[in-house]
Amino acid sequence: MKQHNHMKIFIVGGGEIGRNLVRQLTRDGYQLTVIDRGENVVDSMSNSADVICLQGNGACYGTLKDAGAEEADIFVAVTNSDELNILSCMTAHMMGAGHTIARIRDVDYAKQNRFYRDKLGLSMIINPELATAMEIYRLLRFPLATRVEVFARGRAELVEMTVGGDSPLSGKSLIEINQNMGINLLICAVVRNGEVFVPKGDTVLCGGDILYLTGAADEFRKSFRKLKLPIKPMQSVLIAGGGRISYYLTEVLLKQGAKVTVVEKNIELAERISADIPGAAVMCDDALTYFDSMSAADISNTDAFIALTENDEYNLMASLYAESQKINKVVSRINAKSRLKVLPAESRVCTISREDVAADRILGYSRSLLNAEDNDAVESLYRLMDGKIEFIEFKIDSNDKNLDIPLKDLRLKRNILLGCIIRDGKTIIPRGDDMLKPGDTALVVTIKRQIVRLEDIFAD
Repeated sequence: MKQHNHMKIFIVGGGEIGRNLVRQLTRDGYQLTVIDRGENVVDSMSNSADVICLQGNGACYGTLKDAGAEEADIFVAVTNSDELNILSCMTAHMMGAGHTIARIRDVDYAKQNRFYRDKLGLSMIINPELATAMEIYRLLRFPLATRVEVFARGRAELVEMTVGGDSPLSGKSLIEINQNMGINLLICAVVRNGEVFVPKGDTVLCGGDILYLTGAADEFRKSFRKLKLPIKPMQSVLIAGGGRISYYLTEVLLKQGAKVTVVEKNIELAERISADIPGAAVMCDDALTYFDSMSAADISNTDAFIALTENDEYNLMASLYAESQKINKVVSRINAKSRLKVLPAESRVCTISREDVAADRILGYSRSLLNAEDNDAVESLYRLMDGKIEFIEFKIDSNDKNLDIPLKDLRLKRNILLGCIIRDGKTIIPRGDDMLKPGDTALVVTIKRQIVRLEDIFAD
């Protein structure tokens, strides 16, 4: 692993997002400084991670000056206060910090993203609720997907899905799937019994395998149809909980023509949602009680159930009930991963954490910036399976090596795969005769290894 001891990252806020960032970035060898007002937070982080921890106000010039924030390559503010985060980043930017990232949750602030970037020098704004809502929306597009990521500005997608025992993929080799079924997707990684590997043509898929597929965004629906996998569009969605995630998710679903029902037992919140989103049906009720009032026909016509209350246990319980009612797609919000143990192994419930989504977005952006030193054009980076799998998007220029050479004449290092190539707006699933060309975007998959430059994927 390449060490980045000269790269300095400052994090203001030691909450769940801050702790997640610290766990991931210390693993990569960056110099981290954490600032938080809470003495207990500072003491806990000092004892659990190799970081510099300071107690103080992360928006105060004196605190940042004492911490040396002007030397930060990346400055991240993820406290629970939007105002504090904005002021922290603005101060750090004026002091000379390289890149600044702020967590901004308020809907009104979030609408002013361009102003904060252009006038206040923010490099990135992360709205955890909006990011979570969009991730859920992408999950709803494919009933079998447990995760969907987008690359190359939406032209390519990465889909995570589990092979069911009765799936048409079970018992078939990759050669059969690709050639006989004529799909234009690439199965680039398989997780089996907790172990991750790059599959070969003769790899036979088994029930329980977790697959990572890449391809053009418009190819997934076509290929899933050929594979006889469910692709029914979401026409009716039931959401439990009326917070900000529900607000954003309901908005995007309504724009796509779906019927959305939001169940919120707090009357004030229910009235607010009803006023803010007139196109949604809002019920002031408990979600489980509302389920009991639904007819069998209403339940069978519900395509998805999303549990988004602030209570993990309630979300999981409601999701399991929805699953028992044969609702096709069920998603549950959780805060603590330890609570996942209540889910049976065969459960199809997808879980999502607002804090994890936010941390993943910040990590991807931060690592793409830091890994892009020495003019390596890393566009984005995603780390999955607790860091075992990385998907890295490279922008290729004329200085890169191994250009205009058929891939069959090049040798990739072990546990590395070229997932797809985007050229002139088209997504190419790489074959032996394909070549990398200047201007291309390449999606590289690595397993249990980190790479910094595109040339690192090739064996000598």
